[in-house]
Formats: sequence, structure tokens, C-alpha cells
Amino acid sequence: MMAPSIESSSRGVLPVQQSSPVKCMSNMIADYLDYQKIQAANVDEPVATSSAIPTALSTPPSGSPTSTSASSSAAAWKAHQQRSSSRPHPSTSMPPLFKPLTISPQRRVSRYAELLNRPVASAREQELRDALLVGDLRDEGRKVAMVEMQAGVVLAGMYAERAQRQLQAADERKGKEKSGGKLKMGYGKAKWFTPDAFIPIEAAAKKGRKRERQRHAVVLAEWKKKNDQIRERNEAKKAEWELEKEQAKLVGRRPGWLKPKWKDWDPEVLLPRPKKSKSGEDDEDDESEDGEDDDGSDADWIPEVF
Repeated sequence: MMAPSIESSSRGVLPVQQSSPVKCMSNMIADYLDYQKIQAANVDEPVATSSAIPTALSTPPSGSPTSTSASSSAAAWKAHQQRSSSRPHPSTSMPPLFKPLTISPQRRVSRYAELLNRPVASAREQELRDALLVGDLRDEGRKVAMVEMQAGVVLAGMYAERAQRQLQAADERKGKEKSGGKLKMGYGKAKWFTPDAFIPIEAAAKKGRKRERQRHAVVLAEWKKKNDQIRERNEAKKAEWELEKEQAKLVGRRPGWLKPKWKDWDPEVLLPRPKKSKSGEDDEDDESEDGEDDDGSDADWIPEVF
């Protein structure tokens, strides 16, 4: 009962995959709990029997199941890190899932309250009562630590999932920019189409692209016509100025003005080339994409400054 919301209680993720280390730690904790049970059960036995029980949670013998599990887990985790370093995870891959465990609520009153409240009749009972109190406090402390750790893992998983979605969206935007605004079918993955669902849609899209090309051809022809008229008027203005310059040279006088610049004869700026809509962009387009008309003239032509 640690989930702060429905979302975190139903789904959680980890930023990195930690199945092997978690398994190793859980085995070590289980072995330590078994050791505590054995130690509590053998309190009344002679000291000679207690020598077989480990005195601390140290590195187990090489042949023990815990050491075998730990070594195999470490090897698996090392191999996973090597694979991850050589082949990075794409932004489209979801982080590994984390399944929160059910944790019983904390009790205001200890489960051993009835035993702890009984009067002590001997020193032996006092020792047992103290040991029970210490064990109860230790269990409550472990439960608090487990709740905090699991809550942190769930919140970190939610953060990692949100960061993964943002990275995936950024990669998709970059892909659309590189592909000229076209998104790959199925976000780059294979997608199954049935003839009844795919053929009519593709036929309608092809007709739409054809209509768009025809409309664009009409607009482009009008644009070429207007720009040709602008070029003719600019050439006429330029020729008029050239004639004035020749007459001044024949008379033998210096021109009464400086070399004319753009503003002196005020050429008209050409109209920008009309752009085609995205629906009309396909491989069947006959128009050039390098900014030139069919006759080889530059679409962004600027009158010569003389």
C-alpha cells in the first residue's frame, strides 16, 4: 500500500534494467533472514553448535548457492552492459517495466503488543522480551525503507517514461525535417495493408496529387508570364539610362550625376516562385526543384547593377 496514485499502482518503469542485481540482492536478504531464524531457534543450544552459523553477512563460500547466483548475476549484468554500450537503445524502445509489490500498512500498535505488555517473571523472559522488541523495531524500519525505495523507483520510472516520450518526439521531428515533411509509414516500421483498405486510399491520394500538379502548373505559367513582363520593363528602364549616358558622352560633358545604382532606376522585383503544397510533392513531378524554370531562367533573378 505504497502507491500514491492509480497510475503508479498500475504501472511503473525503471530507468535501467536491473533484473540480475535485484535478484542477487533478494537472495542475499533471504539468506540473511534464514540465518536470523536459525540463530533465534538455536539460542538454547550449546556454544559448539553455534560455530556452524555464520557470524556476519560476509562473502559466502565459493560453492554456496548464493555465491553462484551472485556470480552468474554479475556476469549477466556485465554482458548486458556490453551489449548496451555497443548498441545504444533507440528512443522508440520503452523503458523496462517495474511491478510494484504489495506492502502491508504500518501498524500503530505492534503485532507483539500483547506479549510485550505481559509482566516479566524472570531474567530469561526479560531477555526474550528485549529481543522481540528489537526485532519488531528492525522489521518496521525495513518496511519504511522498502516503502521509500519502491516509491522512489516508481517515481523515477515515471520520470524516465516521460523523458523517453520527449526524446522520441524530438527524434520524430528531426526525421520529418530530414524527409522534407514526410513521415515514414508506420514510423519506420513494417505495416500490414489489405487490398480493400489500401488500394482505394492510394488511388484517391494519387488523383489528389495529379489535381495539385495541374493547379500548380497553371499558377506557375501565370507566374512566368508576370515575371517576363517585369523583366521587359526593367530592360527598358536600363536601356533608357544607357542612352542618356551615351548622349552625355557625345556632347563632351561629364555626367551630371554619379553612376546610377539600384534606386536610381528603380527596377521591379520579380515575384517569388509559387510553392507546391505537400499533397502535390511526389516523384512524378516534372518541375525542377533547384529554383529554375523549364527554360533555364533563374526563379530568383535579380537585375544587374551597373
